[in-house]
Amino acid sequence: MNRKQKASVLLDAGIALCAALCLYFLYNVMESGAPRRIITGALLLPPALILIYECLCWSGSAKSRKIRDPEISTLALLGEDDRPLRIWDLTGKVGLLIGKSSEEYQVDIDLSDTDYHTYIDPEHALLNFQGSGWWLQDTSDRNGLSIIRKGKELLPGRNVPSKLEPGDVIRIAHYTRIAVN
Repeated sequence: MNRKQKASVLLDAGIALCAALCLYFLYNVMESGAPRRIITGALLLPPALILIYECLCWSGSAKSRKIRDPEISTLALLGEDDRPLRIWDLTGKVGLLIGKSSEEYQVDIDLSDTDYHTYIDPEHALLNFQGSGWWLQDTSDRNGLSIIRKGKELLPGRNVPSKLEPGDVIRIAHYTRIAVN
């Protein structure tokens, strides 16, 4: 919760407390009847409206926090001529292991039949969907990875997740390229 939200909640709590104190004093001072009900209703209306408003705001912000990143939906293994050789659909996925499959374990994005497979570790990288996007984490022991974004090479640290953007190219072990679409 940021400062603005905290201030709003404190203000709302203060208004509700003031209304409750006023009601307490009115019940003890006024006689029963129509005036007492009218004043009670008038005092309860603002806190009720504030609570309704806050509930609507919170439900709206919860909707905006739902998992969404419609811009990234596939990964494509690129050939020497930049044409896709293989495409992986990310729809409904939350985590993928990039590397080379073996008898011991299976990876989600298997690069064991690529030209430069000897440079790729069995568990080379992790791709995870968290919050609002896809994050790439280098887990290789030898040749690492980089992200090409708008012509610039980004070198994420080992075991440090980096957020992917549409149009990025993941370069694994210097030679194998995967386009983020």
